[in-house]
Amino acid sequence: MVTDEKLTEEELTRVLTYAGFILVAFELVKSMIVIPIKIFYQDTTFGKGMPFKSYEEDVLPRHKNQFEASLLYLRDFMEAIDSEDVLTIQELRKHRNDLAHDLPSMLTDIDIENHLPLLEKTDKALFKLSNYRTYIEFGADPEFQNKGINWDTVQGPEYALFGEVLNNLKILKEPRSGI
Repeated sequence: MVTDEKLTEEELTRVLTYAGFILVAFELVKSMIVIPIKIFYQDTTFGKGMPFKSYEEDVLPRHKNQFEASLLYLRDFMEAIDSEDVLTIQELRKHRNDLAHDLPSMLTDIDIENHLPLLEKTDKALFKLSNYRTYIEFGADPEFQNKGINWDTVQGPEYALFGEVLNNLKILKEPRSGI
């Protein structure tokens, strides 16, 4: 429900910019969850004694929703993230869905500063996912093993882009024109 309260052009731009950043942030997180796992299993046959069987056996039985199943797989099987990270990602997903589906009724009520703790927790979860993916993609390659790379600090391009989004969101939190 849209209220009679009018937003200035600057306030409206700020709120819509925030919503856009949240949509981008969630898509970055999502891009590091489902597709990389599918690609890992795609066209691969694992030998006897390997901990992996197939996407259908290892991932999908964990939840009826593919995204949720992938989160649980990353938490329980690969140990790339923990339960707090799963909850954070689910909270970001809910916030993104609320914005995507109810934005007109939320325009005058969005408190950007109130959501910054969620985005900072998302930053930690996304770093773990980015670090994990980068290590899986490059760390097993013998060419990179003896290069003195600190694999605990390595991050992928998705994480760097999220950092830019987060920095812009912190700038947006500063009230202008009474928001």
